[in-house]
Amino acid sequence: MKTRIEILNTINNFDSMNLHAEKIELIKLVLQTEKESVLKKLKQVLVDDVNENQHELTLLQKTELDRRLRRMENDETEFYTWEDLEQKLK
Repeated sequence: MKTRIEILNTINNFDSMNLHAEKIELIKLVLQTEKESVLKKLKQVLVDDVNENQHELTLLQKTELDRRLRRMENDETEFYTWEDLEQKLK
């Protein structure tokens, strides 16, 4: 009998294979089209997707921001004006 980890790995591999097959199918369709407008639209969709994913926060970053927000909401954070900082640095 397969362990839970083995089953999850099988599912992940299956999903990866499906994704790979989808990419190959898309490549075939791109190679078949002769419409420049379709290629431009597809390119824009892919560029937008790449740009969108570049701005995602990691789980660690999200956790840290949540921690800081909680501290701020609980008045556990000190805030300084620019003038305060200048005085501290002198």
